[in-house]
Amino acid sequence: MSETTTIQVKKSTRDTLRSIGYMGEDYNTVIERLIMEHNRNKVVEYSRKVVDERQDEFVSIDEL
Repeated sequence: MSETTTIQVKKSTRDTLRSIGYMGEDYNTVIERLIMEHNRNKVVEYSRKVVDERQDEFVSIDEL
């Protein structure tokens, strides 16, 4: 593993991370997975915003 650091979290946060993780995963892996999920959600959110803002630019498949 590359360079590591220590971060302080509440015990309840640690316990939540433990419950989210899979057997054998370390906290870093769980946090990385949560970050990836967060980033995916931001992409979906942005995509929905674009669709909502440009609704009039889309053509119905029935019109093709």
